[in-house]
Amino acid sequence: MANNKEICLSATERVYHSRAADTLVCYHREMTKILMDSEYLFSKAQKAKINSSDNIEHKTKNNALGKRIVDNAYDNILTTLKQQIFNNQPNIEPYFSHHNSQVMQLAKLGYLSALAYSSDNVFNNHSPLQKQQEKEITRDLFQLIGFDSDKAFGHITTSHILACYEILWALRNLKTLPMAIARHPKSRDLVADKKAFELFNMSVGDILSIGEKLHERGIFDDVSHLTCRGTGMTRTMHLGKLLVPISRFEFWKKAMDILGLGYDNLIALPIDETFRTDTNKTKEIILRLIEQGEPILGVIGVLGSPTYGSIDMLKPLFELREECSRKFNSSFYIHIDAAQLGYMRSLFLDKNNRIIPYEILSKKLKKEAPELELQPDVYDSFAYLSLADSVSFEPFQAGFSPYPTGIVCIKDARMSRFLANPPKVCPEQADAAYEIDGIQSAPAVASIWSIHQLYSFNSLGFGLHAQTLWAARVKLEQVLNKAKEIKRSGNSYIIKPLPTSDFNKLSFAIVIKGNRSLDVQNNLNKAIYENLVLQSNHKQDLNLLTLCARNSDDIPAKLCHDCDLDKSEWQEVKHLNLLQLTMKDAERCGDQQIEEGYQYIKQVVLSALKNQLIKE
Repeated sequence: MANNKEICLSATERVYHSRAADTLVCYHREMTKILMDSEYLFSKAQKAKINSSDNIEHKTKNNALGKRIVDNAYDNILTTLKQQIFNNQPNIEPYFSHHNSQVMQLAKLGYLSALAYSSDNVFNNHSPLQKQQEKEITRDLFQLIGFDSDKAFGHITTSHILACYEILWALRNLKTLPMAIARHPKSRDLVADKKAFELFNMSVGDILSIGEKLHERGIFDDVSHLTCRGTGMTRTMHLGKLLVPISRFEFWKKAMDILGLGYDNLIALPIDETFRTDTNKTKEIILRLIEQGEPILGVIGVLGSPTYGSIDMLKPLFELREECSRKFNSSFYIHIDAAQLGYMRSLFLDKNNRIIPYEILSKKLKKEAPELELQPDVYDSFAYLSLADSVSFEPFQAGFSPYPTGIVCIKDARMSRFLANPPKVCPEQADAAYEIDGIQSAPAVASIWSIHQLYSFNSLGFGLHAQTLWAARVKLEQVLNKAKEIKRSGNSYIIKPLPTSDFNKLSFAIVIKGNRSLDVQNNLNKAIYENLVLQSNHKQDLNLLTLCARNSDDIPAKLCHDCDLDKSEWQEVKHLNLLQLTMKDAERCGDQQIEEGYQYIKQVVLSALKNQLIKE
C-alpha cells in the first residue's frame, strides 16, 4: 500500500459508503477476521485457560438451553448491527457531506483493528508501535507545513480544541519565563540589559535561547517555578493581548477562561468584505498596542474559517511581525488554526515536497480544471505557512479519519519543555508527559497512520483530491448562480450563494423573490433546515449558518442588499441565516453529479414547502 502513495484510490476503495449492503458485508467479514486473529496474541498458557472449563462455550456445549441463549444473543447483536443502517430510512437521501465527513474504509479498518488489540482504547507510552506511528504522522505533517522535522515537535491529541488549548498553555508558560529569569538571583544577569517592556515582548526564539542557558546552569526547574506555573498569574505577569479572528472568538474565549488569562485580554479581529480577517485593521490594532506599551501574547491566523470557509491572508501577518521586530524590538507568537484546510497544502507541493511557483501552479490548474482561478493571496497563505510558530490540524475535517482527533505541530521542539511539569516527581523517570490531555486514543492513531501510508501529501497524491473538491465547489456555485427560479404556490424562490468561499465550503440563502423583509427570509432558511433534519432523521448534510453583528460585524449587509432586502433590514434584525454545505466526496465532481447536487438542494427546498413548515 505504501508503495502506491502517489496513486489516489479508486471509487470503490476511496470512501467507505455506509449505505452499500455489499460493503457492509465485507466490512463485517474483515472485522470478524481481525477480532479472531487478535486471539493469537495470547500465550499458549492463556489460550489453554480460554479453552478450559471456564470458557462459556464449554459450559454451554452440553447444555442445549444455555447454548441456544448464547447463540441467540450473538445473532441478535449481529442482526441489529447489520440492520441498523436500513432502519429509519430518511425521506431525503443525503447527498453532500457537511459534519458527517467521509471516512475511508481503510481508516475504519485501522481504527477497529487497533481497538481489537488495545481493547481499552488507550495509547500513550504503552504501545511502542503506535508511538512510532505517531512519529511518522507528525513527520508527514512537518513536511507538509515546511517545518524542519529534526527541530519540530508534535503529537496527536484527543481533539483539535485540546491541540489549540495546548498551544496557548505552552505560550502562557513561555511568555512568563523572562520575568521569572529577572527575579531569580542566578539568572537575572541574562536579562540585565532589558527593560520591562522588552521582557514582555521578547521573540519566541530569544526566550528559548535563554532557556537553553538555564539548562546549562542547571536552574531551569527552579526558574520555571517562578513563572505562572508555580506562582499563578500575578500582577507582574501581565502577558498582554491575544488577537483572534472574530470567527473563532468563542473558541479561544473558553481557552482564556480555562488558563486564567481573562476575557479582557482577548481582542476579536474584524473581517473584511471577503469574510477574511481584515489585514489593515489587524495592523492598526497591533501598532496601537505597541505604541501603548501593551504586550502581545500572540496572534491567531485561520487557514479555512469554519464559519465562512475563508482563508486569512497570512503573508502580510508574517511581514508585520518582522516589521515590528525590526522597528520596535517587539515580536509576537503566531499560531495557525489549519483544522479545515491544512491538508490542502498538498496541492501546492511538487513530488519533492517543494512549493510549486505560483505561475506554474496557476497554469497547471487552468489546464486540468479551467474553472479554477488561484488568487495570489490564497497561494501566499499556503506558501508562507512554514513561518508560523505552530499549526494545528483536525484529521476529521479533511484527512478521512474518524472523529475525534487533533494534531499539534510546533516549529521549535524546545517549546515542549513548557508542556511538562518541572521538576519530575521521579528524576529517574525516562520521559515526561508533553500533552494536555494525558492519554490519547489508540484506534485514532492507527486510523490516521493508515491514511498517511496511502497518500503522499503533494500535488500527485492528496493534492489531487484537494483540487477535485475545490473544482466541485466552484462548479456547484456556478450552477446555483445560473439556476432558474423555483416556483411554488405562486411564489418564486432564488438560490443566492455567498460569493466569498474558499476551496470546498459553500454557503447560500434561499430568497423569496419580491420579499423585502429579512425576518421572513431568515425564517424561510431556518424552516428549510429544520425540515431537512426531520425528513433525513438527523442525517442532514446541510448546516444552518447564522451571521450576526457579533461574529461578522456589518459585512453581511452587502449580501442582504444582493438579496433585494430593504437597506434598513440588517440594522434592525442584525442576523442573517444561511444554508451551508461542505464538499468532501471526490466522487461527486462530474457535471452529472453536480447537477444531481443542485437537484438535491431543490428537493430540500420543495420538501419544506410541501410540508407547510413555511408560511407562504
